[in-house]
Amino acid sequence: MIVEYVLLVAGLLATGIEAAYVPQDGGGGEYLVRVEPDLVRNASPYQFTSDVPDDARDVRRVKIYVADNWPPAVERSVIEAAQRPRRPAPVASTAARLVDAQPVTAAAKVERPWPWLIGSLIALFLSLGANAYLGMLLGAMRQRYIEGVQRGYVRA
Repeated sequence: MIVEYVLLVAGLLATGIEAAYVPQDGGGGEYLVRVEPDLVRNASPYQFTSDVPDDARDVRRVKIYVADNWPPAVERSVIEAAQRPRRPAPVASTAARLVDAQPVTAAAKVERPWPWLIGSLIALFLSLGANAYLGMLLGAMRQRYIEGVQRGYVRA
């Protein structure tokens, strides 16, 4: 069962489905999906999906191409759309704008885990350093013990 899913995902990654959102100058945009013909020809029991990205607002048209490659005109528009900077999603209502405009209180701040991460890394490096020191100390003590056995100071 798991092997089938792994093979399916590997097959989809190797071949399969490409998707792109191309915004239009007048607002909205087109959502383009390209499916390789081999996936359509083979009777697959699996369902293929393509999720529309969150920043793709006002999708006015979905175009599905069954082809090995994008048509040249479409490929140019996909490349140009990928090079454009993405605009943030517009705020939906006045109430949402008022909420965004209010100052952030201490309770509403999102706590970042940076102090814990930095503290953990410092503890890790101190631990590694201490272990390296103890390893060198053990090596030196063993070397002195072996020299003492060879000289006859210590009986084995």
